[in-house]
Parts: sequence; structure tokens; C-alpha cells
Amino acid sequence: AMEQDYIGAIDIGGTKIAAIVADRSGPLARIVQPTVKTGPERALADQATALLEDACRQIGVDRAAVRRVGVSSCGPFVREGGMLGLSTPNICGGIARSSNLPNDWTVIPMERVLREHFDHVRMENDCVAALAAERTFGAVRDEPDCAYATWSTGIGFGLCVDGHILHGKHGNAGHAGHMLLSERDALCGCGNR
Repeated sequence: AMEQDYIGAIDIGGTKIAAIVADRSGPLARIVQPTVKTGPERALADQATALLEDACRQIGVDRAAVRRVGVSSCGPFVREGGMLGLSTPNICGGIARSSNLPNDWTVIPMERVLREHFDHVRMENDCVAALAAERTFGAVRDEPDCAYATWSTGIGFGLCVDGHILHGKHGNAGHAGHMLLSERDALCGCGNR
């Protein structure tokens, strides 16, 4: 008999984090929580792992059966020791030194911590991941040149040129950075208004 093939998926945003466990038939369990912003620099990666464990518990599957995990996250990403970390202004309080973010994180060691628990880890910018899904299953399957935009806690883009999704240095192609959208007094996680 063939062993059941499970995969974990994590979606990290400035406001919420979602974890899904799926098999070849599709998603089996999904859990959503507010994105943790306190504790040690690995707290968010530990939260992601705990959510996947909870999702496995919901469906009666041993977490060890999930050997592969895909991560879709707001950026930007940085590379430390050959692994991707998050240096996200809406989560990392050490970047902005803002009272809105009660931590001193500058880099969250996401890939390093996940590799303590999973054999295979793949991280992508959330917009690049969404564009890859649209090119595989959705609206732009036959479009060689297209873009995906998200307007949420942050703003981002996934870009496809001549049929190739752009990844850029450390997976940051399409990361839109910071834009003034309103004259109202709104504080960004990076410390600018």
C-alpha cells in the first residue's frame, strides 16, 4: 500500500497567519490565527509549526506524516546562512522601533526553524505564490506576460514576463516596497508615515 502523501501550507501576513494540511484530493484542515508579534525572533515560525500540528490533530494525522511545507509570506525576504528569513516591516519591531510592534526582531528565521521539523521547505513571496497558482489553475494560464497584485496589510506584486515568473534576489522581485496612499496620519511598520 502506498503511504498517504500530505503537504503543509502556511500563509503569513502582517495581520493573520493560516495553516493548511492537504493531500492529493485537496485541503483537509485549515486554521487561522492573528500573526504573533511578541516573544523570541523564532516565535512566528514556531506559531506556524504549531498551527500545522493543530491542523493534523483535527484530521487525525501524525504531524510527522507531513514532510513537505510550502510557505507564502509577505516580504521582503533576506538570506541568512543560505536560508530565507523574513525582514517584514509590518511584523519585525526591530526595523521600525515602533510601540505598535512589541518585539526587537529584524529577521525572522522562518526557513531555518521550519527545517527543524520538515524535510522540504519552499518559501515564496505571497504575490509570487498567488501568481504561480493563477498560472497553474486560474485566470492567466495562457498569458506569457501578466501580473498579480495584492492590496492588504501591505501591497505587493507577482510578475510574469515571457512565460517566466520573476523571483529576483532572495525572492523579492515584485515586492512593491512602501508607497504613500493617503495623506492621513498612518504609521507603517517600517517607521515612516
